Amino acid sequence: MNFESMNLLSQKVEGVLGTVRALREENAKLKQLLEGAKAQAENQKNLLDSANAKIADCEAALNARANQAAAQDEAINEKSRAIDSLNGQINEKNGIIDSLNAQIAEKNGIIDALNGKAAEKDNAINSLNGQIAEKNGIIDSLNGQVNEKNNIINSLNGQVAEKNSIIDSLNGQVNEKNSIIDSLNEQVNEKNNIIDCLNGQVAEKNDIIDNLNGQVQSQSNEIAEAQTKFQQLLSTIENELGTEFNISEPVAEQPEVPAAQPENKPQDETPDLFASNGGSQPGFFG
Repeated sequence: MNFESMNLLSQKVEGVLGTVRALREENAKLKQLLEGAKAQAENQKNLLDSANAKIADCEAALNARANQAAAQDEAINEKSRAIDSLNGQINEKNGIIDSLNAQIAEKNGIIDALNGKAAEKDNAINSLNGQIAEKNGIIDSLNGQVNEKNNIINSLNGQVAEKNSIIDSLNGQVNEKNSIIDSLNEQVNEKNNIIDCLNGQVAEKNDIIDNLNGQVQSQSNEIAEAQTKFQQLLSTIENELGTEFNISEPVAEQPEVPAAQPENKPQDETPDLFASNGGSQPGFFG
């Protein structure tokens, strides 16, 4: 049960208690009216008794004064009318008293019922007060846990702020490294372009070398064939003349032609292909 329900219940109980107090005050007023009515009835009774006494005196006087009967009839009739009026008033007052007694009995029943309800409500209020005390204890315990959790949250927020600072620093380093990587990638792309250009030149030179190697091989074959013919001619001459010639001509030395070089693959660092020749392109024969 929440505080709003408790406040509504308290308001209802207060309303019932207010009704009980009002009924008690009305009952007290009715009792006062009843006492007044009883006192008035007693006064009327006394008046009636007094009137009856006077009637008796009048009757005695009437009996004593029979000769004065005619003169006393009017007075007697007047007293009778007064008595009838008083009797009517007494009957009316008795009816009012009976009605008031019935109302008092009814109000007493209502008061008893309300007193029972008030006692029931008091028990309910006591039970609710016990529940409120229990809930207050639970609330105090939960508030302690909330404070503890708030301290933990504050500590974690501090750690998060510290980690955010570290992350910002690392992000700065990452951005710096990314800039370096971008610069290196540009250099690599530039080197790769140089390598592609040099590979094209190497392929072109290899074609020239292959052509020259073919020419050298052809010339070597021609020289070998000429040497063979020279030896045959020399043998023929020696046979014809019967003389052995001691001729030792040096054989033409074949120039060494460098073999074709394979194309270079792109590397992380572009090699200096002309470093061995002072930075200029090498000749084919020195």
